[in-house]
Amino acid sequence: MADIKIDIEGDSEEAVALALLKIIMDKDEDAEVDRGWILETYSACLATVRGALILDGDDEEDEEMEEDEMDEMDEDDEDTGPVKG
Repeated sequence: MADIKIDIEGDSEEAVALALLKIIMDKDEDAEVDRGWILETYSACLATVRGALILDGDDEEDEEMEEDEMDEMDEDDEDTGPVKG
């Protein structure tokens, strides 16, 4: 990728997301950087700055596992039968 100098001023959410994108682009030299990658990564940076939870491919596996564990817990609760008081 061509070396592009980007000066970022301000502390708006958008400026912080752009700074984060620049850091990622500088560190992730192996990424296939194209328009789609830039827009997707900036969108994830902006969402992160705004406090959203971003899931990547690895996180989806963890989420599915957590859902399975929750389903198992629900099934265990159903097996307890009526509560005697």
